This record gives sequence, structure tokens and C-alpha cells, in this order.
Amino acid sequence: MKVITRLFGLNNKEIGTFANDRRREKRYALSLKLNYSNPLTNFNGDSLTKNICKSGLRFPIDKKVPSGTIMDLMVESLYSNALLPLKAEVIWAEEFIAEDDAGDVICEVGVRLVKKKLY
Repeated sequence: MKVITRLFGLNNKEIGTFANDRRREKRYALSLKLNYSNPLTNFNGDSLTKNICKSGLRFPIDKKVPSGTIMDLMVESLYSNALLPLKAEVIWAEEFIAEDDAGDVICEVGVRLVKKKLY
């Protein structure tokens, strides 16, 4: 860590943020039921979150979508069985091949919630 401090001129608080993650908020590995859709393209589906933070989510989908796409989400509440209606902007999408024999292409997306916080 001392090397990072000298190289980039960071203080101890900044080192923890820089070395571990570039996100502003702590992420929690949590599986919540999720329904996603894009009304402009009729693209929709169900998924489970991989991780969450106050202002964003990461989850798998079955089709790659471009960054900047606005999605309508219905996310399971942390406190009840209710579904929370949210809007989110796709920040990144990464495509990969599933490990099973089917060779299906899967995509994971990271989205930033628009106007609302998850908790």
C-alpha cells in the first residue's frame, strides 16, 4: 500500500477505495427477484441480482444492451415481498459464454438507478 501512496499521492482513505473498488458505495452480494423491460424495444425478462448498492444493481440478462439504455425494473423489496418500480440506466454490459454444454451467450449488466435509491 505504501507504494500506491507514493505512486499516486493518495491518502489512506483513498487507498482503500482505489485498491478495492472504484465504486462510491459498498456493494452487497444479494439475490433479489427482478423483472426488467425496455418499452421501446419490447425486450423483457426475469432475473436475480448478483449484487446491489443504494444506487445500482448488477444482474444477468439474455441479450446485450448498449450503455445508456433506460430500463424499467421491478425489484423485490429488501423489507417485504413487495416489488419496487424503478428506472435504471445501463452503465456497462459484458457478454460471456455459459460454462455448461449449451454454450449459451449470457450478458451481465451494471445499472445505475435513476432518481431513486434501493434502500
